[in-house]
Amino acid sequence: MSTPDTYADKVIDALGGTSAVAKRIEAPVSTVHSWRRIGIPSSRMSHLKLIASMEDVALPEERDAAA
Repeated sequence: MSTPDTYADKVIDALGGTSAVAKRIEAPVSTVHSWRRIGIPSSRMSHLKLIASMEDVALPEERDAAA
């Protein structure tokens, strides 16, 4: 069993949760749900940052790549 990606959890929760994120990016809920375990792909993270900026939502600080 893989370890949950807590940074992904924080980003998804900041944007309203799994279903809300899936609706905003027109992706299956199962896809967004899987990011909670595997992390958010960089291309999707860019999209989520843009959405957050447009909606004035503060996202958590990015974790250090070495962490």
